[in-house]
Amino acid sequence: MKKVYGISASCSSFERGLWWDHDERDYKPQGWGIKFDVLFGKMIRPIPLFWTKKYWQDMKSGSQDSNPWKGGSYWKILRIPFMPAFFVSIALGKYGFYFGCKTFKIEPHHCVPERYGPWVFTEEVGGTFLQLSATTRTTRWK
Repeated sequence: MKKVYGISASCSSFERGLWWDHDERDYKPQGWGIKFDVLFGKMIRPIPLFWTKKYWQDMKSGSQDSNPWKGGSYWKILRIPFMPAFFVSIALGKYGFYFGCKTFKIEPHHCVPERYGPWVFTEEVGGTFLQLSATTRTTRWK
């Protein structure tokens, strides 16, 4: 399977509830938004060596040396052939957060040693996959 399927619902006063949307036409600094997705697809997730001292030193210094998405070391690649998942994004004013499974597509230019090259399979190139993720972010604001 090289695709992700699902449904998406959102409600907002700006940006469809997504902190990463760059449409400035309806942006309101005091706006709000929420987005919820139910997804089905294959998951791929590199598991970094988060229990090592070097990993935490790299995280603290901002170095990408331990980031498997940027060619860094990893312990294992988690591959789940088919799974249900969800994604929730909430934005309030300039702040927001999301958690759940995001989608990403593996393009041919990702298959280099500086990126996913050390761990991606050739049959996965061109496919869209799920990956677990969570973060707090600042929505764009002026």
